[in-house]
Amino acid sequence: MATDAKKRVCIVGSGNWGSAIAKIIGANVVKFNNKFETRVTMYVYEEIVNSQKLSDIINQLHENVKYLPGHRLPENII
Repeated sequence: MATDAKKRVCIVGSGNWGSAIAKIIGANVVKFNNKFETRVTMYVYEEIVNSQKLSDIINQLHENVKYLPGHRLPENII
């Protein structure tokens, strides 16, 4: 059964690998927005970093300061 519905993408995990692939996937879904929803959900194992939730830091700074510091994640990664 063929469908023209856009595909949704999520990332399970937010460690080094999850954050690195989030950069790539975030850019690619925007590039191919005719096939994919541009919003990408990243599921984060909740940890406290500098007295803040890691998920809050990622959503505010768009950077995983614990596992991939210095690399900004695209705005469409939530």
